[in-house]
Amino acid sequence: MALLLPLLLPFTSSMAMQAMDDDHLSDTTGQDGINLGIQIPKIDVGQVALIDKDGVSSKILNKDYNQAASLTLAGTSNAPMSVSFLGNNTNSTINAVIDTDAGAGKAFANMAVSLGSGMTGLKVSPFALYLANTNNTNGLGGSKDVFTAGNTLNIGVSKFLEVGSASNNFQIDFVQGNTPKLNIQLGNVPQSHMVQFSGAIQAICGTGTGCPISLISGDSSAKFDLQMKASNSTTGFLLNNFYAGLEPTGLVVGNIGTSSKMNVALNNVTLGNVGATSPNVFNGIANGSMGSFGAVGASVKDLKVSIRGF
Repeated sequence: MALLLPLLLPFTSSMAMQAMDDDHLSDTTGQDGINLGIQIPKIDVGQVALIDKDGVSSKILNKDYNQAASLTLAGTSNAPMSVSFLGNNTNSTINAVIDTDAGAGKAFANMAVSLGSGMTGLKVSPFALYLANTNNTNGLGGSKDVFTAGNTLNIGVSKFLEVGSASNNFQIDFVQGNTPKLNIQLGNVPQSHMVQFSGAIQAICGTGTGCPISLISGDSSAKFDLQMKASNSTTGFLLNNFYAGLEPTGLVVGNIGTSSKMNVALNNVTLGNVGATSPNVFNGIANGSMGSFGAVGASVKDLKVSIRGF
């Protein structure tokens, strides 16, 4: 900016402000909203944390939990989590149309976010959810990592969910020509929800037996391969009636009416000690496979999930 000022100074004398009458004002027009197009092949994320600054005031089991803590999303190792955009990305990967409206006295802002028409899906490198105590929670003093040197978790950090592996990433495949979209409204929200979804998904972890997922509690775990495929491969699983938003009860996610149908499978379900195989035991029961479970043509009707507290 400092370099531009000397260039502008010679012209300032000829740029005097002039008053405009009503006729001139009525002829003045401006850009209707803002259109953004972003071309990006991949996003690397170090970690994302949801922080509870003061915990809970009352004791639980005679222990104090009134300090800061966080729920942290990060890679399964001390490396960034990568989100890759699949398909033909010669045009914009992400498009956004942003505008405001007076809304007859009930003003609102509208942002329509869509993915490029040539995109076929998203692929996410292995990631996990961690619970971090005060010593490992970000604050005004700066950001804190959940890992120490190498791939060792800091003391006070616990991993409870792990998704994907080096050979089997978490992947979402879209229906070509009908990629997922978000319509976000702030203010009066005439669409009734802060976020309204549209578009369609073809599959989640659709190859092989699915993506490995582990639910971890201490030294025990429940493991399975998740796979979800749209029952109708032509239209896919439609997102049009799904929504999300903030309500007095908390963060709400749901759908209106009956959703499209999807085939869901939990393959290779195993309960037991982390990293252990039979004949080790878990809670007195031999560790081993529970088989596979699934549902064909499953749908939801008027689903509403409220997430509150932390």
